[in-house]
Amino acid sequence: IVGVVCDCKNIEGPDEPPIISPTISPDKSCSVCGEGKGVSDPSAIFSFPSQPQAICRDLQSDGENGLLPEDQCSILPSLIVNVCRCVPLGPPCTICGEGKQVGTPDALFAFPSQPEIKCGDLEENGENGVISEDQCIVLPRLIGTLCDCESFGEPCTVCGEGKKVGNPDAIFSFPSQPGTTCRDLEDRGEEGYIPDGECAVLPELISLVCECYAAPTASPAPTPSPSSAPTAGAVPTPAPSPSPSSAPIAGTDTPTTIPTSAPTAGALPTPAPSP
Repeated sequence: IVGVVCDCKNIEGPDEPPIISPTISPDKSCSVCGEGKGVSDPSAIFSFPSQPQAICRDLQSDGENGLLPEDQCSILPSLIVNVCRCVPLGPPCTICGEGKQVGTPDALFAFPSQPEIKCGDLEENGENGVISEDQCIVLPRLIGTLCDCESFGEPCTVCGEGKKVGNPDAIFSFPSQPGTTCRDLEDRGEEGYIPDGECAVLPELISLVCECYAAPTASPAPTPSPSSAPTAGAVPTPAPSPSPSSAPIAGTDTPTTIPTSAPTAGALPTPAPSP
């Protein structure tokens, strides 16, 4: 009734922003913060109105992996610059110091007058080059205890013992972590950057994506067969001399008889004297 009396009409609302629908285009990576910049708050949440929220880390990873359409990628830097705290990229930084890594990634750290950030996110920022060189120099002293910095672990075979990555350019990522190529993952494992806990589950997770295969083993060198050639300088054994023969001497009919000294026949014994 009110609709007829008041002549109600449909009104058009403001245009909604385009929906970011992933479109795989691996050859067209996108820098969501703009050229030469990167996300420095990877755990921050960003969303378009009426669209699902996205973690800045995932948004950056999708851009690097070519999962964002070009037209949407071009407007993202101006939209996420404050939320994701986009900053210029520099050289990689090892926040715990050379040869060490964060042992407690969920611990919170903050520079004076700056928001808190997880140690794991801070380490990720260092690897991505979003930490300035002057901050990188002092970080190991500041976070060593708080982030539980520890020496790298033992080398890790990401595909499992005796196996290698077969598709090094394939992209793999843990949930809520940036994607990485299987080649880089294998390299980091060999260099001891992957914690033991992650290393134990990796073979099952990446087997299909990275196309793991059994690495061929080197064949043992053949054992040379012994030679039957005589030893140099060995003196041949002389043939045994023939045993003496008892045959008669040539030219005789019978063997020669050696004379004996038997007594002469017919000789009598001498009688004993009478008493």
